[in-house]
Amino acid sequence: MRNLTVLLLTLQRLSATSTAHAAHAARAMTAGFVVLLCVLFLAACTEQEASIPETDPLDASIDQLRALGYVGYTDTVVKPGDETVRVFDSENVAPGFTLICTGELALAELYDVHGKVVHSWRGPGKVWSNTELLANGDLLVVVRGENALMRLSWDGSVVWKSAIGAHHDVDLTPAGTLAALTKRVHRIPAISEEYDVKDNGISLLTQGGKVLASVSLVDLLSSDPALFRFQRVERQDLAGASIIDLLHANSIEFMQREDLTSRHPLYALANVLVSIRHQDTIAIFDWSERKLVWAWGQGELSGQHDATVLESGNILIFDNGLDRGWSRIVELDPVAKKIVWEYAAAKPVEFFSLRKGSSQRLSNGNTLVANSDSGEAFELTRSGEIVWHFWNPNADAEGNRATIVRAKRYRGAWLESLIVRP
Repeated sequence: MRNLTVLLLTLQRLSATSTAHAAHAARAMTAGFVVLLCVLFLAACTEQEASIPETDPLDASIDQLRALGYVGYTDTVVKPGDETVRVFDSENVAPGFTLICTGELALAELYDVHGKVVHSWRGPGKVWSNTELLANGDLLVVVRGENALMRLSWDGSVVWKSAIGAHHDVDLTPAGTLAALTKRVHRIPAISEEYDVKDNGISLLTQGGKVLASVSLVDLLSSDPALFRFQRVERQDLAGASIIDLLHANSIEFMQREDLTSRHPLYALANVLVSIRHQDTIAIFDWSERKLVWAWGQGELSGQHDATVLESGNILIFDNGLDRGWSRIVELDPVAKKIVWEYAAAKPVEFFSLRKGSSQRLSNGNTLVANSDSGEAFELTRSGEIVWHFWNPNADAEGNRATIVRAKRYRGAWLESLIVRP
């Protein structure tokens, strides 16, 4: 019954986030799920395709949810006169400018707290997977489809573009290099003798886009079987080929805070935190030693995104909740492996992003959340009160609101000086 419940909840949410361009496909997908309901219990008993040793198979329903593609637009129509910011508590909103990436439009915009666009970048590339603003005003862009990493200047000119297999995220390391998630498809006999595996990796690059080093996440995760065991993931049929998307990593962040290094070895500046969606795991790797040092999440997280380290040393996570049908924000003490704070909606199903999503701890202690599939972002207090609520004003040709990738707030004199530049 749990499988049936998850699917029914997800179908309900999909009907609220389907795109106008893909409406027919969404209806066909829904019909396919109805058929799947009839065979769920039989499917749970069949032999798994991926031969990952010493693991228990995942529910077939969760594999189906993981395999769903990205949604570019909701079925909510943007009407003339709609407010971009509908909740604004001036006394409790953290200052700064919020970077919103509308991936389907290859568009990144900086908004002030009132919902006014103060700067924007558009294209090149058909779809943007993520953006990151640097302190000199340059914008790093992960370009989906091309699997490229691109750097744009403040005025939108292409500084460089490199097809390195990049996907989902890029980060500036303490040493000043760039760390990007990359991918390649190859055969890994320990995972499957029959099908290729989409392996993810970490690549270090110069700020000029030259690759310095790369390492496989499968190799890193396999370095300590006592810390991590692979969950089984079903193969997917993509473009006529059967591939096992084993990891689907979606965020990367090097440890940045030297003041935390004396607290615990986890915070060593050579360590890097990665969110691995299809393994329901966040993991910390020692980059210099090329080994796994910490992992957590299986049995607690479900299809999570955007793991970030806070000033306290705790880790903030957007837990999508594929197995629940509702999302939450989790703050974890990684040393104790204990959840110390979480947020979910009063009616949990009212906050659910099947795909993407982000969370950021702000300067005043509030948390900025991107509910990606709904095309909204909101800032909430520790007690869960929403003090700022943003709705993406961008839409497709039929007026359907665009989803967003992530939301991130930036502040500082460096940014204000760029914004007032002619």
